[in-house]
Amino acid sequence: MDKHVGHIVEDLLPLYQEGLLSDATKEWIEEQMEKNEELQKLAKVLQNPLEKEEIPETSESDRDKMFKKINRRLSLYQIIFVGLSFLLAIKTALINDSFGFILWYTVLGLLIYLFYSDMKMVFLFSFIPIFIWSVIKGISAYLAGQIDAEFSMLMYGFDVLQASVMVSAIHYLFALIGSVIGLLFKKLKKKEDIL
Repeated sequence: MDKHVGHIVEDLLPLYQEGLLSDATKEWIEEQMEKNEELQKLAKVLQNPLEKEEIPETSESDRDKMFKKINRRLSLYQIIFVGLSFLLAIKTALINDSFGFILWYTVLGLLIYLFYSDMKMVFLFSFIPIFIWSVIKGISAYLAGQIDAEFSMLMYGFDVLQASVMVSAIHYLFALIGSVIGLLFKKLKKKEDIL
């Protein structure tokens, strides 16, 4: 028997065993097997089902340890992102008369969206740190006497809250732009995976 014909028959034997071949191909394989003892032995071996190896089940404690380790790692990443967002809030904020926040908050929004795939997380990491820092800076300026005494603490506190919301919203806008870039990046990647 031709070597190539033997390889073709070997490749078709699993389909033959399952009964998935056409009648003509089935007859041809039977003819080839009558001529070759090796193919007959191989067909007999294929008739016996393979032994299934038992996969050992993991215990509850092993699973719990694994999930605890995963959650610890995710918590570490969250702490890093919170630290980065506070660092960016302090170093590049509009409050410091710096416009570097435009680039950094766009990048922060992009990274947070790529990591979490959640717009709420982008809001939390970009809006909240600036808001807190802005309120603290405004109140400390009042308490240090840098603000005219004509304002009452309540009136000034309301103004600080309004200004903090406005400044935080501006920073969040650029983080939102970054997260939209991340969303588009994920959609393009998903489309490439489909194609």
